[in-house]
Amino acid sequence: MEKVITETVVTAVKKDQSGYWHVFAQTPFYAEGGGQPADRGWVDQYEVKDVQTVEGTTWHLLDQSLEVGSTIKAQIDETVRQDHSIQHTAQHVMTAILQDRHGIETLSFGINAEDASIEIGTEQLDWDQVEQFEKELQHIIFENRPIRKMELPEDEVDRTRLRKPTDRTGMIRIVEIEGLDYNACGGTHVETTAQLGTIHVTGIKKVRGNIRLTYVAGNRALRMTQASRAALRSIHQTLSTTNETVAERVLEERTIRLEREREIKELELRIAKAKVEAVLQEDDYVAIHIGKTEAETLTMAIVERVAASGKIAVGVNYGTKKLFVVHDGTHDLATGKCLKAVLHELGFGRGGGSNKQAQARFDSLIELEKAMEEIVRRLQEGVLPC
Repeated sequence: MEKVITETVVTAVKKDQSGYWHVFAQTPFYAEGGGQPADRGWVDQYEVKDVQTVEGTTWHLLDQSLEVGSTIKAQIDETVRQDHSIQHTAQHVMTAILQDRHGIETLSFGINAEDASIEIGTEQLDWDQVEQFEKELQHIIFENRPIRKMELPEDEVDRTRLRKPTDRTGMIRIVEIEGLDYNACGGTHVETTAQLGTIHVTGIKKVRGNIRLTYVAGNRALRMTQASRAALRSIHQTLSTTNETVAERVLEERTIRLEREREIKELELRIAKAKVEAVLQEDDYVAIHIGKTEAETLTMAIVERVAASGKIAVGVNYGTKKLFVVHDGTHDLATGKCLKAVLHELGFGRGGGSNKQAQARFDSLIELEKAMEEIVRRLQEGVLPC
């Protein structure tokens, strides 16, 4: 890709918390606007971090301050520019087809680091409709329609053809996709629809009574396809499937997993019952349960069952480094308030809760065990600070 270098002069500099903002006599950089991010690139050896236009003046963010009046060489990152141009032009094509063929208006547009998105004025859209829409997009791409960018005096703009009315005056920049779109737009675009490569819709989400479509085009679509293929290849190798059998096999594995989870829950209930009986044999005011290998859900189930017997239950789970204090409401103990006070005195752990139930998390097992010992001691001696 050919490097375009512009020689220009620094005309102003200002500093804020982001860095040093510069104004140049001429600039090749596109400033953020209309849903399209700013260009990236370099000024001499310094990276351009951002470009913003404020009240008609374009400011360029650098980490270093350049001297006003100095001559510099500005170079945009053509790879970033091309990517933004592809995503932006893809939006024009999507908007035109949605509006002209399906009566659906585009309400907003934005380009993110991984994908781009449009919000469209419809409440319903399913994947069957999306796949048909993608075929329509691909047909426009295959036609290799030319895309013209023109600076026209306002009286030469054919306002009857504008996709959306504009209040711009003077010279107006028009972007025209042959036979498809005629729009006032200041963003960057490719030369023909074929340069889009392909457009893939990656997500459908309901927002504010509308639909947000996320999509990728050009090299972003290629990267997504390659990542999806790599993931599918991994599934094939793991489950011994093919493209034709993978969906059925994944559903089978899900059914097996759900059945195993159901069996595990039944076993946990049996284990909980047995452990609760063992804990309750100890005739103590405070009942302690330590779960070294079990899931947090099992620890919590045991602690709650013990508390239901009328004891103050203290439980710890080594896997999550959590401590629980629970009672059934018959004790004059605000567990959340007390636990927070103890943690504050100890100087470690984070937690709190309600009057009847509280929990805390710790950074290490040593902290967890120390906190448990201190909580149990204070409960047994009645010296909790609350």
